[in-house]
Amino acid sequence: MTNFKFKLWLTLTIIGLAGVASLLLSDLPLENLPAEVMEKIPLETLRFLILINPTILVLIATGIGTILYERVNLSLPLLQKILDKRVNTSLDLKGIVVQGCLLGVLAGVSIVAIAYFFSPFLPKILIESNANIKLSLITKLLYGGITEELLCRFGLMTLFVWILFKIFRKLNTAVYWIAIVLSAIVFSLGHLPLVSRLINDLSFSVYAYIILANSIGGLFFGYAYWKRGLECAFIAHAFAHLIMVGLNLVGG
Repeated sequence: MTNFKFKLWLTLTIIGLAGVASLLLSDLPLENLPAEVMEKIPLETLRFLILINPTILVLIATGIGTILYERVNLSLPLLQKILDKRVNTSLDLKGIVVQGCLLGVLAGVSIVAIAYFFSPFLPKILIESNANIKLSLITKLLYGGITEELLCRFGLMTLFVWILFKIFRKLNTAVYWIAIVLSAIVFSLGHLPLVSRLINDLSFSVYAYIILANSIGGLFFGYAYWKRGLECAFIAHAFAHLIMVGLNLVGG
């Protein structure tokens, strides 16, 4: 690994772990854990233990992304400009920010619209559990906007693009879109185990809601990463959370 790649990996790992640490600022629904776990482990200890898995995943994802992103023509234009003195190309920072904000608006509105559409078809316990998850704005911006993008886009999507490239021996629009969709769906499927602990019999509407609501944003964020770089995906994801917070406040 070159000096630049090591600095990039270290920088991304640090900001990713800052997002993980921000979970401590939020009121997570730990009461949904199995009763035997709650009886044996103090609540404060559990709050720190739940940070272990995302910490390991961040280390893996940043490593994979750092090794593979250039091989599949993906980029981190701002960080490359800052960390690599060999980069002399101009940086369209305004374009990155503007497109990130626009994609964030589309993602945030889409997620809220899906939640509104499915609400009559969802079990009351699922709606109440969503309301009980009180993530701080800092957690939404850091963990959602940065850590999840490192996991799902920089790590997972980059890996999928590389695998597809190895299979088809070309990098075209279809390869990137398949990788975008796959990484978004994998992220959404990761929510099913928690939901299955709340609801014994998962209906089609619950499956559809969990998959759509948790994957639609990934399509916008993946597009941002592909077209404008990882920093644009950071901005889009963080801005989507701001839009959702605003719409939820307006909607009561």
